[in-house]
Amino acid sequence: MCHSWVANLSNQSGKSPIVAERYAHIRNPLFIVILSNTKVATIPGLSGAGSTPELIQYTPAADAEIISRGKLETMSVMPDAPSGAITPAVLTRAGLELSQSELLLINAGLEITPGVPYYDLKAESGKDARYERAVKNPSAIMEASNKLAKKLDCDLAIIGETLPGGTTTAMCVLRALGYSHNVSSSFSQNPTALKQQIAQEMMTATSMDDSSLKDDPLMAIELFGDPMMPCALGLVRGFSSSGTEIMLAGGTQMGAVIAALRALDDSIDVVLSTTKYVFDDSSAHLFKLVKALGVDAFSAYPDFSKSPVQALRKYEVGEVKEGVGAGGAMALACMHGYDQDDFRRRVEAVIMRL
Repeated sequence: MCHSWVANLSNQSGKSPIVAERYAHIRNPLFIVILSNTKVATIPGLSGAGSTPELIQYTPAADAEIISRGKLETMSVMPDAPSGAITPAVLTRAGLELSQSELLLINAGLEITPGVPYYDLKAESGKDARYERAVKNPSAIMEASNKLAKKLDCDLAIIGETLPGGTTTAMCVLRALGYSHNVSSSFSQNPTALKQQIAQEMMTATSMDDSSLKDDPLMAIELFGDPMMPCALGLVRGFSSSGTEIMLAGGTQMGAVIAALRALDDSIDVVLSTTKYVFDDSSAHLFKLVKALGVDAFSAYPDFSKSPVQALRKYEVGEVKEGVGAGGAMALACMHGYDQDDFRRRVEAVIMRL
């Protein structure tokens, strides 16, 4: 049964813990990936979401091409980790192929744009909060994505992101909102000390303390966040107003979005869907954060240990972990009745076509 590999790790609503049962009524899901950049990603040693620091800002555009077309269109470099672990975009592509779900890409502050169709919010890319405000006019980004969501026709919106450096901005926003939880990393060895140092430097540069913006989440995002966050908030609020169910596909970055959402509007119901590689990461505190936020959460448990593809087996030792909405794409595959082996074989097929 498919539910054996997508587990309900937090159930605060009392709804079915089996993902296929909980979403059995869904007929028209829409998978959305927010594409963003932040200067924070270029800080050496901080992000593994790209083969080198110089190429890391190309990752969202390359991911977009892989999930949209199954191959690179205009990008010349694969957005793989420095370790050689393959981008989670291949996991997302596999889940979308199996579920035959519709895809929408949103440009929310890209520095490099992909050669595939996307909706452009006309947002600027994120800045390094140690030197300037991180996000220009987050309320305008939120309002633009709110309006977009109200025009989209679906009964389940699954929202993911591709944003190198995003776990560090997530940590900073969480701290400003009063959450002291550690965040995950695309490296197998989480550079937690470096992230905490950067977060403290950002706090010091802005004369802020932990919890000082717990009642002003948009200011927390403006000072410390990234443009993905207000885009996600606007989408959630827009979909919620039209009664669409919402799944946030990601780990601690979506945890920060939910924390901001709780500060804005506590009544909106969202579900988090991620991977075992994030939930089982002892250097991160996602499970504690999910409990603190009072949110239902699912975790996909794919098994790549028997894959002949070494770049895929690296996930089993903690490389990459999550990204590009991979956990949500796996949940979609599970909802459609596909098991671990089906999913692994489809991922391998996607990789072979690249």
